[in-house]
Amino acid sequence: MNQEQQAQPAPQTPPPTGTNGSDGQEAPQKTVVQAPAPKTKPEKNLYDPYVTPTVLYNAIRTVAIILLSLVSRIKLRSRYNIPKEGPFIIASNHLSWTDVPLVPLFIPGKVVYMAKEELFHSKVGWLVRFLGAFPVKRGEADRRALRAADEQLKKGKIFVIFAEGTRSRSHTLAKGNNGMSYIALRSGVPVLPVAIHGSENVLKKFGAKVTITYGKPIVFTPKNGKKVTNEDIQETTNTIMYSIASMLPAQYRGVYSDLPPEFAEKAPRD
Repeated sequence: MNQEQQAQPAPQTPPPTGTNGSDGQEAPQKTVVQAPAPKTKPEKNLYDPYVTPTVLYNAIRTVAIILLSLVSRIKLRSRYNIPKEGPFIIASNHLSWTDVPLVPLFIPGKVVYMAKEELFHSKVGWLVRFLGAFPVKRGEADRRALRAADEQLKKGKIFVIFAEGTRSRSHTLAKGNNGMSYIALRSGVPVLPVAIHGSENVLKKFGAKVTITYGKPIVFTPKNGKKVTNEDIQETTNTIMYSIASMLPAQYRGVYSDLPPEFAEKAPRD
């Protein structure tokens, strides 16, 4: 072996894995303990209405009847038209937020509502849900809300919907919402038209007269079998809205003032 080969340094060996790199002894392994994931409450399914206990619901109804009877004069017309049990749809006009308790107040059994989505994220969201409401997105075809309504009717519930889709600022009938008609045609359950007037004065005038009129239940079915067409929906909407208009005094009828003959003959003369 020549001197040049002897002069080359020996290759260095890296310290073994897991050692401290100085004395060759293994360093203690650090055990990483993961903290348990924080428990989160399951999200509430707002499309499944809260079921108020019957005793509590009846107690609230009784208190509401007493209070509203003290501050207003409530007159009921054609109450005999109300079905004895569900499922059925209550389709009413909407003049004031007081319609929410007034319209179903004298209906036997508990009811469920469809209410605008914004209410569920407001300060009164808990109350809206407590009353048995589920949300609907206004201004669009909310299929999830439509399915929820259909499911509630299949369970035998009484479903309240305000036919115009929102409260009337002018206190006259506005154009009917077609979602109501789609639900009626899909479910095949009776629709009970309800007309209310005078409720817009309950909070403004002590002893305001409120009249609630119940029309004859109507069952709607698609003309061509099970498929619901736009023509079916429009005809159903018109029938429901003219039924409501015919039970209102002329000054409340709004866009439905020009009653067809079959509805005009049923209209009140006062």
